[in-house]
Amino acid sequence: MNKRAITLIEILVSAVILALLMTALVNLFVAGKRYIVHTRSRMTGGELGKLFLDDFQMLVNERTWNINFLGTGARPNQIIDLERRYTGVYTINNNQPIANINRVSVVVRWDEPAP
Repeated sequence: MNKRAITLIEILVSAVILALLMTALVNLFVAGKRYIVHTRSRMTGGELGKLFLDDFQMLVNERTWNINFLGTGARPNQIIDLERRYTGVYTINNNQPIANINRVSVVVRWDEPAP
């Protein structure tokens, strides 16, 4: 009997081990891709939040400092369609400890793609 030959059982065991390793690697790449897409969406949302607030920066200057043209409450949504739909919602709060100061915050929402 030849002891150097590879038996069928050894080939099947090595094929199963190789299949398990390939499955683990594919899952790792899929999870990495999902994380990259999520991170890219968060970065885009942050940049769009800055873009949404740029309109308010143009309204604030020394000449109009005592005029409250922002009001309070929520503002209508602004929608920007890129690779997915981003929606910005403004909230204006003028109940601040310093007079004539308004806090404007924007929340940017989007739908994550299905995994």
